[in-house]
Amino acid sequence: MMTLLLAGLISVSGAQAQEAGMTMASNQQQQQVPVQIDLDHAAFALEADNSLVEFYLSFEAATLNYVGTDQGFLAELPVGMAVVRSTQAGMSDSPEEPVWQDELNLSFLMADTTGLAEGQHFVHQVRAAIPPGEYELQVSVPEDASAERVGVQMRRDVLVPNFADEGLVRVSDVTLASSIQQSQERDNLFWKNGLMIRPNANQLFGSGLNTLFYYAEVYNLDGVASSSGNYTVFTYLSDANLPQPMADYQRRTSRALRSPDVLVGTFNIRELPSGSYFLRIAVLNENNESIAEQSRKFFVFNPDVQREEQVVSLEESFETSQYARMTEEELDRMEEHVDVIATDAERRRLRGIRDLDERRRFFMQFWQVRDPNPNTPINEYQDEFYSLIQYANDRYTNSFSEGWKTDRGHVLIRFGAPTAIEPHLFDRGFSPYEIWEYNNIPGEGQAQFIFSDLDGFGSFELIHSTVTGERKSPDWLEEIRQ
Repeated sequence: MMTLLLAGLISVSGAQAQEAGMTMASNQQQQQVPVQIDLDHAAFALEADNSLVEFYLSFEAATLNYVGTDQGFLAELPVGMAVVRSTQAGMSDSPEEPVWQDELNLSFLMADTTGLAEGQHFVHQVRAAIPPGEYELQVSVPEDASAERVGVQMRRDVLVPNFADEGLVRVSDVTLASSIQQSQERDNLFWKNGLMIRPNANQLFGSGLNTLFYYAEVYNLDGVASSSGNYTVFTYLSDANLPQPMADYQRRTSRALRSPDVLVGTFNIRELPSGSYFLRIAVLNENNESIAEQSRKFFVFNPDVQREEQVVSLEESFETSQYARMTEEELDRMEEHVDVIATDAERRRLRGIRDLDERRRFFMQFWQVRDPNPNTPINEYQDEFYSLIQYANDRYTNSFSEGWKTDRGHVLIRFGAPTAIEPHLFDRGFSPYEIWEYNNIPGEGQAQFIFSDLDGFGSFELIHSTVTGERKSPDWLEEIRQ
């Protein structure tokens, strides 16, 4: 299958455009930059035995290789896709035939490549009928020595729901999009139900993409009892760490009972601070009871928007502090967290405490001694600590562990964000690895951490560091050689 996507960027004319484009292609070949791909998917009702799954692929334009033609600059990219049952994923001794697979030969044509910058993407969409179940999506771009293209392999877990139970109200997956508009172009691959939906495969908004568009479907509303013939859709945004709706980002809509029903809407996120959020959709009956819900995580990058700090009165004593109200479960969770940064003496003391109130007082003192500005109502150190935990969870969570518990999460929390990260994810003959560099770690000066995905399952472990007390392996490069 051949798909041709046109992109209009900054234009220059004639030989200048061709020379600039060829220079860019030449630079990319010399650097052998791997194609940067973002993946997403959404499942919808189709028939009794299959659901419709849409796979969204986004290719960063600046990482493609272009060749000058009479029509402009052309980038050709072969992409293999396969969906296998998750129970067989990674089991080379007993592979199972994919339930679906396709070979794409994509072509991207543009008039000019001089204006290419990070953040510009080509988007492609593929639809497939897949039985309900748990799967793994495998996407690959083969290596091409003649085009100096580095091979890429990606995997993503895919859960395909069963929408066939007519007695149960269901909400489809949510498609997050950069634009949705009415259209009659039925032959366009982004067309659906009278709409042109351009998906946002990396779920990142803000800083120029200030409108979050969403699309979803509601099924099996025929059996919902309603004297008015309507039902209510409650749609809202919430912080990733808090379930309650954000005050300025919620709306209720009364809709006629029809099945299926198509839900389309937008939120302006221009004023949202950078961070992780959820779009949540709740279907309510006439008694205002939730009968079906769906949610979708997304990310916002708005560097110019400051997060408002909630000013509270200074704690005068333990009895009026937040720690006095902590449950045993909250104390256990905090003990897990602080183990990453606690001293040996603090760990020994904490292990010897059995009384709940004494544990609460310990944590109050633990954070107070680390507060850089004790005369303010906010403990900046504690806030930064939990921001790093959230960031680690967003970036490094894998099938085996929460992000903050991984080696990269621990280093991030202990030493903060690195000065630079040097990725080596596709070096021939080596397991994927990253080099983290720090300009100044107190007591250490310049430092390095090397992490590698030795088993190929996306779990990067620390294999070498120049920091005292961390794992050292002077021959780490041989250790990751395949």
